[in-house]
Amino acid sequence: MRIMFAGGGTGGHIYPALAVAEEIKQKRPETEFLFVGGTRGVEQKIISSSGFPVKTIPVTALPRTLSPDIFSFIGRLGVSIIKSRSYIRKFKPGVIMATGSYISGASMIAAISLGVPVVIQEQNSFPGITNRKLGRYAKIVFLGFEDAGKYFGTNSEVHVTGNPVRKDIGAEPRETSAQAFGFDPTRKTVFVFGGSQGAQKINKTFSEIVESIADSGIQVLWQTGEKNAAKWASYDGSADGRIRTYRYIDNMAQAYAASDLVVARAGAMSITEITVCGLPAVFVPLPTAAANHQEHNARTLVNAGAASVIFERELTPRLLEQEITRIVTSDERLAVMSKASAKLGKKNAARTIAGILIDRYGQN
Repeated sequence: MRIMFAGGGTGGHIYPALAVAEEIKQKRPETEFLFVGGTRGVEQKIISSSGFPVKTIPVTALPRTLSPDIFSFIGRLGVSIIKSRSYIRKFKPGVIMATGSYISGASMIAAISLGVPVVIQEQNSFPGITNRKLGRYAKIVFLGFEDAGKYFGTNSEVHVTGNPVRKDIGAEPRETSAQAFGFDPTRKTVFVFGGSQGAQKINKTFSEIVESIADSGIQVLWQTGEKNAAKWASYDGSADGRIRTYRYIDNMAQAYAASDLVVARAGAMSITEITVCGLPAVFVPLPTAAANHQEHNARTLVNAGAASVIFERELTPRLLEQEITRIVTSDERLAVMSKASAKLGKKNAARTIAGILIDRYGQN
């Protein structure tokens, strides 16, 4: 079996593909893999460190406004389609799995033109423009959220599998995880993060209340991100060690396991990991996300009773502190929201997708 994965730009488009690849590799060790990503994202580092071969294409995102950049985009897209066709001809995959983003679009167009079957793994409740436009040509669509199904019509076979996550997510014990951060596992803990680069609005707002929250006895695990991390580093170890700050947390599985409540953006993969771990959340959707998809993602959990949402335009220190303490200080509220979150979590998504791909394309 030969399978090619296309997607990149962010970890949210890379990790689902890697999770599926690992499952296929475990079930079919003889399988050959090829990943195609962009030249400007994190995919080369992440994929290569996982032991899979990766090729790159120079395509960039479609400009959001009419400008001379459109000509550069068209040129890079054309080169990327040609390169993708070359990779496909040489590798001869039996199927291509696209995980979204502008990067996957070039490979999908190349595959369709060469008659190679394409399947899509859509992470968000509102699909990006690439998957919405090219989804009609997909043989199978795997959905992270059932709400996304209405955007793919009737030409494709649709499976609501949830988003694939790494095996360690939701599998770490609380006690040793809390101790890894220097925390007391019996105390309530809030985990705040905004992605690898950090969410500056969340960080600035939270910085005004973090000491107040910690002084009430709540432990705080705060991933500030790389950007301006030094500004928040002075909080690390304060409040008798109840505040811990990190530029970046490598072991997210332990971070989730040590926590009772998460404050975060509403990216699809963050939501998936949060629900797999059965955690309540306070979401602050990124207002500039394409087609406002983070708000759509967050509302799915809010409607299920698993989370609350604060829009960035309404975010204030007082409101954020009120919402955090309202949830984390009530064992009853935590239990109800945790149960609702866990009900949405699908731990076996990678295994399910891998099984379907092997069944349909395992002879190729």
